[in-house]
Amino acid sequence: MENLSKLLERFSKILNRDSFIKETIVRVIGENTGVKLAYENFLLKDGVLEILAGASSKNEIRLKEESIKTELALHKIPVRRVLYR
Repeated sequence: MENLSKLLERFSKILNRDSFIKETIVRVIGENTGVKLAYENFLLKDGVLEILAGASSKNEIRLKEESIKTELALHKIPVRRVLYR
């Protein structure tokens, strides 16, 4: 029973970390560009941030891309590359 408790605790930490990362990405992009992204409109995997947005939103994000990456690095969210779809 103790092992199950530890396993559930680990899953809880992982899920909380994912929601923290998503909230931080949305907040940082919003503060730097004024663009509000939904959680479904981006994916972060292996340091690659894929963003699904309209043309004007993508342009705003692209203009501020370096400052966004720098601020995310301060929150220990490494983004090496940003892809726009």
